[in-house]
Amino acid sequence: MNLQALRRQVAEYSRRLWDRGWVANHDGNITIRLDGGRLLATPTAVSKGAIREEDVLVLDMESGAVIAGAGRPFSELYMHLEFYAVRDDVMAVIHAHPPVLCSFAVAGHEVEPTIMPEPVVSLGPRIPLAPPVQPGSIQAKHQMRALAKLFDLILLGNHGPVACGADLEQAYLRLELAEHVADIQQRAIWLGGSRRIPDRFMEPLLKARRKAGLGPEARGPVPAVPSLENAPVEDLIRDLVKEINKA
Repeated sequence: MNLQALRRQVAEYSRRLWDRGWVANHDGNITIRLDGGRLLATPTAVSKGAIREEDVLVLDMESGAVIAGAGRPFSELYMHLEFYAVRDDVMAVIHAHPPVLCSFAVAGHEVEPTIMPEPVVSLGPRIPLAPPVQPGSIQAKHQMRALAKLFDLILLGNHGPVACGADLEQAYLRLELAEHVADIQQRAIWLGGSRRIPDRFMEPLLKARRKAGLGPEARGPVPAVPSLENAPVEDLIRDLVKEINKA
């Protein structure tokens, strides 16, 4: 796609977020990685339902400075930059506030892809719930960079999800699926509790995930950290930060 078509795509997906009620006011942000160390980004202080293709900014990835466009960059740009810093395969990132996912983030409960087979293949065995931290702080950047290395979607405590993809559609579909799983899990809890799929199903599903070129194992060696599925997320972040610092 040329630059104008990509700007049009950012505006389209911005409106989709607003249409589905996944953002309100000035919530949410979208970026697409371009060549030459540049990004396309939604501007701050504009409703996602009102963004037009001419409103989409071109930013310098290193400095965050505006190269083209009249608006201002959003303050949560670091979330996107940390994904791009550790993942060559990531070309787009979306942050939004879908209500059910955010309900889990506020309640302090992880959304569990393992309650159904399809999400395990598409999202992996876990959606990590990162501990609440001050947005924009060193701790926020560290936890984003650590978890982004292994996960395609991260749920930020008392905040909301950040999803990545090889393109904007994949990032959006991951966000859509995670919100759908969270809604099903919430309804199951109302009915008395959610159940994981049987353990014997997991390896074939993870094999299908790798075969589709998805997940950290498909991208190369996985850092030597505790179980991705069961370790407390704080331990996972700590060990991943150590691995990143060694590199």
